[in-house]
Amino acid sequence: MKSFLFIVGLFACFAVSAGDKELLQQRLDKIDGFYARFSQDVKTADNQPVQQGKGDLWVTRPNYFNWTMNEPDVTSIISDGKNMWVYTPAVEQVSIMSLNKAVDNRLLLLITDSHSPIWAAYNVSRKQDAFTLKPTDGSNQDFIISVLPTGMIANFTIIDEDGQRSFYDLSHQELGKVDLQKFQFTPPAGVTIDDQR
Repeated sequence: MKSFLFIVGLFACFAVSAGDKELLQQRLDKIDGFYARFSQDVKTADNQPVQQGKGDLWVTRPNYFNWTMNEPDVTSIISDGKNMWVYTPAVEQVSIMSLNKAVDNRLLLLITDSHSPIWAAYNVSRKQDAFTLKPTDGSNQDFIISVLPTGMIANFTIIDEDGQRSFYDLSHQELGKVDLQKFQFTPPAGVTIDDQR
């Protein structure tokens, strides 16, 4: 009888986990796209400040995004659905990679495509509107995404292996698909191009 109850409990835990992932995906699916300003607050595992920043995020699902950090330094990560550019004006360099081979910036890939194969590598648990994503494939980052029942993303946190937490709060949101021109990138003259495709 005890072993039977253990097995039932195990299935119940699995069902809750699967349900939480499906609920998060359903909420993200409710919005085709959005624009938001974000503020960044990075702290060490023992809560010491590391960096604060600001930027803008444009998303059209699936797989189109333009993440531009404006402070303290300018960096842009842009996807046209197939290719991803990482542009750092200060060093006059842009890296280009195929989106389906991009291992960094997983959170953006999860947020912009609820049906990406990357979802299979995460267990999801929910506490109210906050969803914690823990990787099962050895990736070294956990994520916490707060998504309202309407599908609007309120904030998210990236937790590194060493416990450093990068918290991003989204504001000034405008819901709806963003013009695809926002996801095109042409490297400025004189910029070094590192094409990894």
